[in-house]
This record gives sequence, C-alpha cells and structure tokens, in this order.
Amino acid sequence: MVDDHMMFLQGMKNLLNVLVPELRVETTGDMAHAVQLVQLTEFDVVLLDWHLSDCEGTESIRWLRDAGCTARIVVLSGETNATLIRHSIELGAAGFIPKKYSSEMMVAALRHVLAGRVFLPSETYPARGIGSAAGAGAPAAASGPHSETALDPRLAGLTARQMAVYRAATRGLSNKLIARQLDIAESTVKAHLSAVYSALGVRNRTEAAYQASREGMHIG
Repeated sequence: MVDDHMMFLQGMKNLLNVLVPELRVETTGDMAHAVQLVQLTEFDVVLLDWHLSDCEGTESIRWLRDAGCTARIVVLSGETNATLIRHSIELGAAGFIPKKYSSEMMVAALRHVLAGRVFLPSETYPARGIGSAAGAGAPAAASGPHSETALDPRLAGLTARQMAVYRAATRGLSNKLIARQLDIAESTVKAHLSAVYSALGVRNRTEAAYQASREGMHIG
C-alpha cells in the first residue's frame, strides 16, 4: 500500500488484516520507497494513492512498471471523475477504488480485488456505450477463479497461452513485461492479444479491463 496519509494507510492496513489475516501487507508513504519494495518483493496487489506528495498517479504507475512491478495496481483516490478513472486504466491500473466509499463499500471493493477481479466504480460507466451495465460499480458474482472459461463461449476457442497473455494485459502489464514474464517474444504477445480482443469483441486492453470489471472476470 502506497499512501502519504498515515491515518488512512493504517486504517486500510487494519481493514486488510481483518479481511485476510494471512495477508502480508507492506506500507509506505512515498514512491521512492515503493519502488524499492517492488524490486525486492513480488507483490500480488499494489494499492496506490493517486495523489502522493512526491508523485502524481501517472508518474507513480510508470515508476512501478519501469521497476519491473508485475502486481495488479489498484488506484485509491478521493477524485472519481470518469476521465481520471479511464486514464488510470490506460496507464496500466487494474482497478480503481474511491476513497469516499463507506466502510461497507470499501470492504466489498477490496474483497473483489483480493479475489483477483477488476473493480471500477459506477462513475466509470456512461449511461450508454462502452461499459454500460445495470449495477455497474458493485462487485459482480462469479462461480470460481476460472468461471469465465466455463461460462463465456467467446473464450472457448482461446489457447491457454492466449488466456495467460489476456490476464496479464488486463492486469495492466505492458507487452514487454508480459513477454518477459511468459518468456515469449513481444511480437507473439501482440499476436495473442489481437486474437483475444477479436474473440471478446473489444479493441484494446482498456476496453478489456472495462469488460472484465463489468462481467466479474477473474484475472488472477
């Protein structure tokens, strides 16, 4: 967790410790230390305050990815306009949780993230167009960690490697990081993503992340 508001940081850590007692939680209030932490430890999730005193969200996400961070980056912010949320997803965030949420909504959003899914708030979804869905912003139900392969016929024809590339892209990893993680060429990553996006009926990884949030897909 990266947040320079110490009371919020400690409160979130306490909440996570209650939700998942076995979860190891590291905290820091500045980006320089955060970069050191991700270089030393392979984290599953990074909860990142968008407005740090020493770094804004755009730069923060780039720093983490440039440092080789392959964790799902989930943005926490008091600002919740749709443009900012979409921008964070385009940069490689795998979720966005508003700080204004009540404790009950925060718990639901955190459970959604810890279950390996993409959480985006209702502000993300316009009344019509991409991402529009009844009940958007509330965690969607799913039957299990690989439920999308069993329930969604669009994914039935994808190979295991294509699914691995899809999940990595939806988690916000760049093509370079995906290639390194899966030990394949970047050109192969691009080819797999083209096949995946064609099957899902989306144009890019941003639309794939919106779709994963809307449909409750498990991305690991």
